[in-house]
Amino acid sequence: MRTQTIALVLLAGLMAACGAGGDTSLNVTWTFDSGDCAANNVETVRVSWGPQGGEMQTAEFVCSDGQGLLGDLSAGSYSITAQGLDAGGVVRAISYGNTLTVGDGGTGGMPVELHLHPSPGDVTVTWTMAGGGHCPGTVILPFHITIYHPPAQPGGPLTDDVATVQESCSTGQVVLTDIPPGDYVVELDSRATTPDVYGTEEVTVVAGEDVQVDLRF
Repeated sequence: MRTQTIALVLLAGLMAACGAGGDTSLNVTWTFDSGDCAANNVETVRVSWGPQGGEMQTAEFVCSDGQGLLGDLSAGSYSITAQGLDAGGVVRAISYGNTLTVGDGGTGGMPVELHLHPSPGDVTVTWTMAGGGHCPGTVILPFHITIYHPPAQPGGPLTDDVATVQESCSTGQVVLTDIPPGDYVVELDSRATTPDVYGTEEVTVVAGEDVQVDLRF
């Protein structure tokens, strides 16, 4: 999967109190939105950590172990992120990031729990008119491309939109970024009376994979 800018990063604040005995070890555990490592097609958990704004270190662990030791920390504030990789190195899950503040007494040995979410993908939508070209005849129109959750009833109205973009028909392509895994319906609508261009296509986004939808009119 290509590296994309995450549209929204949530930082979960974790405060480590002064630990008995001055334990400075940084331990991590991980869980998923649902299921286990096998259900999420994750074999390796890659954890990156370091002082906020400073150099990051990286370590990898067997996912089924459920935990890992990163090292020792001195007092300060740290950032921690994680990725879940499949056997081929594809990122199938990601964490939104954690911040950890360590006092003078160390971490107390308390582990940081990392929550892994299915990795989003990009949906590239292309379109071609009958006879070639991307616009209807010689008319250049703005096209509105929207991705929806499927209607409750097959063939029902599309109302639950996830993302939408507007693009000139002449480009022939748009990319809807960071779409969570799931089943969707892609809609292209010129929203013009004449010439009217409208089409839909079902699409499934798999965690960590991009997908292309080709619309032909």
